[in-house]
Amino acid sequence: MLIDRMIRFLLPRQDHFFAMLEELASKIDEAAEVFAELETASGRDRFEAVSARLKPIETAADDYCRKLYGEIDRTFVTPIDREDLARLTKVLDNVVDSMEHTSAFALLYRFETLTEPMRHLVRLTVACARELAGAARRLRKFADPESVRGATVAIHALENEADAIYRKAIAALFDGSVPAVELVRQKDMLSSLEDGVDQCEDAMDVIRSVVVKNG
Repeated sequence: MLIDRMIRFLLPRQDHFFAMLEELASKIDEAAEVFAELETASGRDRFEAVSARLKPIETAADDYCRKLYGEIDRTFVTPIDREDLARLTKVLDNVVDSMEHTSAFALLYRFETLTEPMRHLVRLTVACARELAGAARRLRKFADPESVRGATVAIHALENEADAIYRKAIAALFDGSVPAVELVRQKDMLSSLEDGVDQCEDAMDVIRSVVVKNG
């Protein structure tokens, strides 16, 4: 490990890796901006429009991932461990994938509007995604743990709030007054939304781990 760090210090910096991770961060921001429209969406046309706009963002994020993986394979010495670069690439892409998946889910399940707990989870997802994108842009300062401390704390708090909203909403579904088909429909959508927040926290955990490891 010490030898690896000495080699990285002596060789030229591979800043293009950070530039590509920043491009992924930009895709998270783009996806979050569109995903936020689910909160006020009304009618299947609006849900379809959101889903249609998220798909090319998700495809572009996948393209950046393939380029990053290719660069990792071709580069002898990377600025941080190649395993860490691969993990960062995957978890950041997962966040974009999750937003696209949830929007497609809303369309598939024929929602006309989202319930208030779902709208709340949309807001929390967007807030988490923006914090995460900001942290990803600070990866150039990977030797400074303080650079991501604020985002780590913020996303953890948002995820706790999402858990509380999710559990309360699920409990309400099982009070006996919701028809079985509607129960399944809402439960699946709530689960998809809650998973999106979890994906943000998982990605933030990887960023924090990489920064601490290299600090």
